[in-house]
Amino acid sequence: MQTSNYTKINNYLGWIIWAIATFTYVATVAPTTSFWDCGEYIATSVKLQVGHPPGAPLFQLVGNVFSQFAGDVTQQAYAVNLLSALSSSFSILFLFWTITHLAKKLILRGGGELNTEKIIAIFGSGVVGALAFTWSDSFWYSAVEGEVYAMSSFFTAVAFWAVTKWERAYDTDAYANRWLVLIAYLIGLSVGVHILVFLAIPPIFMVVYYKMKPDATLRDSVIGTVLSVFVLGAVFKLIIPLLLTMFGKLEILFVNNLHLMKNSGTVFSIFLIAGAAYFGMQQAKKRKNPFISQGIHAILFILIGYSSFVMLGVRSNAGTPIDENNPEDALSMLDYYNRVQYGDWPVMYGKTYNAQQDPSTPYRSGDPTYIYSEEEGKYIVADAKEYTIPNYDSQYEVFFPRIWSDQKNHVINYKQLTDVDITLDDRGNLVEGETPTFADNFQFFLNYQVGHMYWRYFLWNFVGRQNDIQHRYEAMNGNYITGISGLDDSRLGDQELMPDFMKDNPARNVYFAIPFILGLLGLAYQAYKDGKDAWVIGMFFLFTGLAIVVYTNHKPFEPRERDYAFVGSFYVFAIWIGLSVIAAYDLIRERLKVPQLASIVTIAFIIIAPINMVAQNWDDHDRSERYMARDTAKAYLDSCEPNSILFTNGDNDTFPLWYMQEVEGYRTDVRIVNLSLLNTDWYIEQLKRSAHRDGNNIEFNFEESQYRQGTRDVVYYNPVAFQMNFGRPAPDGRWTVDQLMEWVKQDGNKFTFKPSRGGREIAKAPTLNYYPVNKFILDIDKQAVLDAGVVAQEDSAKIVERIEWNYGGTLLAKRDLMVMDLINQNNWDRPIYFSVTVGSSPSAFFNLHKYLRLEGLAYRFVPIETEHAGGVDYGYVDTDLMYQHAMSWEFEGINDPGVYYDETCRRPVYNLRNTYGRLAMALINEGEQEKAREVLDRATELMPFSKFEFNEFSLKILQGYYGIGDYDKGDELVTAFADQLDDELNYYMDLSTDQDKNQYLGYAMRQYQQIYQMSDRAHRNRGEGSVSPVSQRFMQWMQMFQG
Repeated sequence: MQTSNYTKINNYLGWIIWAIATFTYVATVAPTTSFWDCGEYIATSVKLQVGHPPGAPLFQLVGNVFSQFAGDVTQQAYAVNLLSALSSSFSILFLFWTITHLAKKLILRGGGELNTEKIIAIFGSGVVGALAFTWSDSFWYSAVEGEVYAMSSFFTAVAFWAVTKWERAYDTDAYANRWLVLIAYLIGLSVGVHILVFLAIPPIFMVVYYKMKPDATLRDSVIGTVLSVFVLGAVFKLIIPLLLTMFGKLEILFVNNLHLMKNSGTVFSIFLIAGAAYFGMQQAKKRKNPFISQGIHAILFILIGYSSFVMLGVRSNAGTPIDENNPEDALSMLDYYNRVQYGDWPVMYGKTYNAQQDPSTPYRSGDPTYIYSEEEGKYIVADAKEYTIPNYDSQYEVFFPRIWSDQKNHVINYKQLTDVDITLDDRGNLVEGETPTFADNFQFFLNYQVGHMYWRYFLWNFVGRQNDIQHRYEAMNGNYITGISGLDDSRLGDQELMPDFMKDNPARNVYFAIPFILGLLGLAYQAYKDGKDAWVIGMFFLFTGLAIVVYTNHKPFEPRERDYAFVGSFYVFAIWIGLSVIAAYDLIRERLKVPQLASIVTIAFIIIAPINMVAQNWDDHDRSERYMARDTAKAYLDSCEPNSILFTNGDNDTFPLWYMQEVEGYRTDVRIVNLSLLNTDWYIEQLKRSAHRDGNNIEFNFEESQYRQGTRDVVYYNPVAFQMNFGRPAPDGRWTVDQLMEWVKQDGNKFTFKPSRGGREIAKAPTLNYYPVNKFILDIDKQAVLDAGVVAQEDSAKIVERIEWNYGGTLLAKRDLMVMDLINQNNWDRPIYFSVTVGSSPSAFFNLHKYLRLEGLAYRFVPIETEHAGGVDYGYVDTDLMYQHAMSWEFEGINDPGVYYDETCRRPVYNLRNTYGRLAMALINEGEQEKAREVLDRATELMPFSKFEFNEFSLKILQGYYGIGDYDKGDELVTAFADQLDDELNYYMDLSTDQDKNQYLGYAMRQYQQIYQMSDRAHRNRGEGSVSPVSQRFMQWMQMFQG
């Protein structure tokens, strides 16, 4: 076949695969926002705002273009989601062409020419590999939501495909190196999406290296690999960071020393770079050295691609409602790019979890932070960082520190997951801990960081996935499975004994390990036939997989599964799946009597793998009718009175709300205050200005200089410092919030202290603010409460004269001060709410948990005291208001059995079920039986137990039906719950003891006991010999365990 015909078919077939992928993703794409970061990315795209570091300006710019084609604001999220869908399908297009390139090299490796059967095998390899990746679990997940990972995959795919184009053109095209300049530009552009594409640099470098050095030995390969890592480091840690550092230093020089206007140093830096590039290219021309010129062009195109970040600076200066980190100038942009907000972590060398500070020099200094002062017309030091950073004793600094975090929850998990001797007190605080050895660190690296945080994800995609519930070493959640009972049952218990709600989970997908086996076959064949290409693809696989594991140094456990970060390595493995067609073709063509049929027979068998993948994965990846994030956000906002303040805490109770306000313009009168961000000065500044036309700014009684970063980040409870500074004991009793605020604003020596060691003050240590009293009073203006309608007139007697509370703990973070100041000066003018998901402990509500009223999916802060009855329910229920809210909430598709809700969507469902149950019980206590029935029926209609299984959040619904006297419905639900628990117990009994069998059995039996006692109590109250429908079964289980 002529080369031109081969090329045409290759192109046409690639576009056909693209069309299949496009149909897949467009048909299953989310119609609106999803949970996690999607709401933020969509909002910052539609209105070109500033999202979290290190930013995604190119994604936002392209997303903004897509959003312009939306019919109305409710369709803009769908438009941005389509950007991800198309980015993903184009990734598949370039993957197909990459596979056919590599397959053609393989099949012609031994010489000969292309013939029909070889061409069929080549194109078959492209089809199989591309479709396997199209329908793989993790990639499909990112393809149907408005997040950056789909577009990041696109840049990775195009960059690697481009180097294959260079490889083909190098020997015949004098201008082949233009492909390398294009790659540099793509890398620069990709920084405006996600830096994951950097990991394609080493394999791209090796393609070039091998082309330049065709006779490379193993030693040469090792040298080339090392050089490729240096190139990666230069781009990632030198070019852009050094550039921004230069911009910053020149900015300070020009503004502070030469007294020029703001950004003059930045403008000069741009001209300096342009001048240096021009000079360099002129020198290259004089010396007739095109490689220097091309190198300069490559660096320039990286910087041109990176210039999308200018948009963030421009929009930050415009004061957009979402303006995270406020990167208005070169200095703040460097911190933004370096993700300073999130801190740093050790990678190859650093501290262990139990590290102690150096006894002689416990603190070290850092680089000062500058901010621009409009008043002074120059940059001033906001945080000098003099002796503020802990300096650890060298004996606690080790090579390859994997067990490193000293956070309480991480140390608890280190104790559970490693053999390191760790002693904790009753509250989980570290008492004494053994310093982990290299063997301990490496074992944790293999078992948790590689095994749990990477290999498990890899096997999800090519072997099978148990379900989408986050795995924390449970036998029934988040494991990989093969679908072969002999292999699965030995690890995870008899899979046939699993309860129906586990066994029938749409996210339970089995591939029988066929894609995995095919990928290994393709890898082995490529390694055998073409060691250099295998080395390149192997590097690509390792850098997009294990290298991320090493760099991120994951702590146990992450807030969510992180499989999306490793999609690059799954992409590479799909190349090997494709090459397995060539391997199988080569193996069987001599065994067939009609060798011309070898390629067709091979493809016919192997194509089964991707077809099975799409058949398994479609139902749980189809988000086309999923509106849960949008509708939950609306319910949060509708739970608040007009012009209110709503405290939130995490991604999923903040970003969807940002989306609703910024994109759909819904309830912009409510000011959302994210408590995690409230520890930062830039966020406090943003809250002080109106986000929308509703004038919803928040007033704080702090000047900017009093909460500037590095100032009052933490204020410590230290009555001893008071006694030493004032020569008398700390005040006894309570302080008003006014007194506390007045105290913490002071800066004199009497209001600060330095850490001490052995009773002696450490000279070179941070100066810390403190407070001497941790029991507080908030005086209540009763008339203001009534005038604002916070409490109805008929409940005025319940209003307390003052709120008294013990803060507890040993410190006040900046957010604590801001919340207390806000509440104090608000004086009931604006309603203040906490979302029900800010936390489960009293400290999550700043220990004001006794003064809350549930009005929907938010607690309102009220001056009425309600004793905490235990559990995670706080305050009392405003039944009238909450009834109105609960009965008016709409959750589109929630009860449709054909609309799948993954774990992230099910969590708010369980929360909703508990909320409806709590309202019903409150109505029953008020004698409102009919209203209670309406609420209970509404809950079971919205969240049927046939779709959302029973759990502890279901108990109030069951109890409610008994409470209204509907024993038939109560018995029906209790019996169904017991049926589920019977199945669970039978399954758990089959587990081995090292799978935490007793823990699961205990948890199930506690729930069984609760529903038995509930139903037994109801039937005893009913009388007439009425008995619980589950008493006999429960007693049998009890006898079994007691026996």
